[in-house]
Amino acid sequence: MHPIVLIKLYEAYFRQKPKAFFDCGAANGGITQMALDCCIEAHGVEIRRYHQLKSAYLIGFNQHRIEGKRELFHKVLFPDERLEKLFEDGNIEIKSILDCSPIQADLAYFNGILSYFDENTLSEVLAKFQNAKMLCAIHNTTEDYAKAQKYGNSLGTCQHLKTVRSNDWWIKTFNQNGFKAQYHRQLHCFIAINSAC
Repeated sequence: MHPIVLIKLYEAYFRQKPKAFFDCGAANGGITQMALDCCIEAHGVEIRRYHQLKSAYLIGFNQHRIEGKRELFHKVLFPDERLEKLFEDGNIEIKSILDCSPIQADLAYFNGILSYFDENTLSEVLAKFQNAKMLCAIHNTTEDYAKAQKYGNSLGTCQHLKTVRSNDWWIKTFNQNGFKAQYHRQLHCFIAINSAC
């Protein structure tokens, strides 16, 4: 999902643009770079060295834009060196989120990441974001698996998923850890607002 969509959501809730964006599971840096292109401070963490697997030319990313009920996708191309610089400059750190200090960001994005943690660890993970105003999370749920099976597909974004639960379970988990959450059906994304805001 393009950060501009998340920024618009943030603005709808808080009537101002976020000052800082954080990508939990930043991969090769595409989302982080897109956030920087939106003129906000952007950082992230990744546990694997994606930037060392770069191609010799350009890397393409799907850009997601919502217009009414239509979802439009097109490619955005970044030179490899541009993404490499994110790691060199420290915009993206190579380490687990559990090894990070509490994150200083207004808006945090998780693309599948929360499903990778054991259920007993989620409170510790969410505690790292106690200073964030909004969390936007996409991850695999039991509903996703049921739909995939119905159409003969498999969900294989990660072979080591540890916590796959229903939408209601995830909302309850966010709520128990300091975030008022809802599921945004159009974006297929959990939106969680810090209860202190």
